[in-house]
Amino acid sequence: MATRVSVTVEGRLGLDDPDRMLRELEQATRLSWRREEADREPALGGVPEIVLEAVIGKGVEMSVEYAVEAVRRCIGRWRAERLDPPRMDVRTSSADEPGPDGTGG
Repeated sequence: MATRVSVTVEGRLGLDDPDRMLRELEQATRLSWRREEADREPALGGVPEIVLEAVIGKGVEMSVEYAVEAVRRCIGRWRAERLDPPRMDVRTSSADEPGPDGTGG
C-alpha cells in the first residue's frame, strides 16, 4: 500500500519559496514531490495556498514515519527563517484515496 504525504502552505510566500521548499523536501526525504496551487487567485508576493505532495510506495525503503519526521524538520527550519511564517500542515493518507486535486494514487 502506498502512502501520500501532503504539505499545505497557507499565507504569503516569496516568489522563489515554493520551488525552494520542493528542493529542500526532495533532499530531506529522497522522494519526488509535486506542487499544486490550491487557490488560483493572483496574490502579491506569491500564491496564497499551495499543496506539496509526495507518494511513498510500498517498495521504497524509507518508512512513512521517517519521511513525515523529515518533512516536519524541513518545515520547522523553513518557518524559523521567516518573521511572519505561513501556516503549514502535514497530512498522510492512503494513495488510493483521492488527493487534494480529486485524483487517486
